Amino acid sequence: MYEFKKSKETVETILKSPTKIVEKDNIPSSDAEFTYENGIKAWVGALFVDIVDSSKLFQSPSEDTARIIRSFCSEIISILKDDSNYREIGIRGDCVYCIYNATYQTNLVDIFRHAYRINSFMGMLNKLLQKNGYSTIRAGIGVGCSHDLIIKAGQNGSGINDKIWIGKAVVDAAHLSDVANRNGISPIAMSPLFYDNVIEHLCQENEKYKSWISAHTSGYCGSVDYYHCNIIETDFDEWIEENI
Repeated sequence: MYEFKKSKETVETILKSPTKIVEKDNIPSSDAEFTYENGIKAWVGALFVDIVDSSKLFQSPSEDTARIIRSFCSEIISILKDDSNYREIGIRGDCVYCIYNATYQTNLVDIFRHAYRINSFMGMLNKLLQKNGYSTIRAGIGVGCSHDLIIKAGQNGSGINDKIWIGKAVVDAAHLSDVANRNGISPIAMSPLFYDNVIEHLCQENEKYKSWISAHTSGYCGSVDYYHCNIIETDFDEWIEENI
């Protein structure tokens, strides 16, 4: 039974307890390095994939809906985890997400490649859905990065706990996945900080990236809210065209 008097004591103990914040070059892959008494600051990259108009899809609790959602989640997770820097993969309702260690700018470039591979995958998924008589779906892909604080939170001793990512990486990626592929915005949207850290590397590969990625601006000063694009993985897309 929940005891509110004991709860007061627990909260006060937590509020008065010391939390040792440690700067790390890399986000530890082992959960053992996270305790209820510490926090780790490191560079974090995040990628969120959100189904557009999912409320309409979820209104139909049918076998068809279950198959569509399972197909969507299964292969996106397969793409997201194809990276030694991933630290957490999960599903939040209609959204699949992944959080990555991002020590170097090249780690963020890898995350961007996952994003446009997922964009190509959505083309394959929709072709297969059509071929098998299902409704097609769209997805918004959001990416972000930041120097964030990671803590372990939950109820001590209960076995119920998780890592909490405090900062802009997850917030930006989640928000942008809800913006992308809607109202004329391209399927992939990235935060300005993410863009600033990858564009030079991408242009070394191909100068056309600057024209392929557009800035979305607002306000009187024309400040950039985010960048967006509809880039695909060429080999994957060609295979889809030839084989499906």
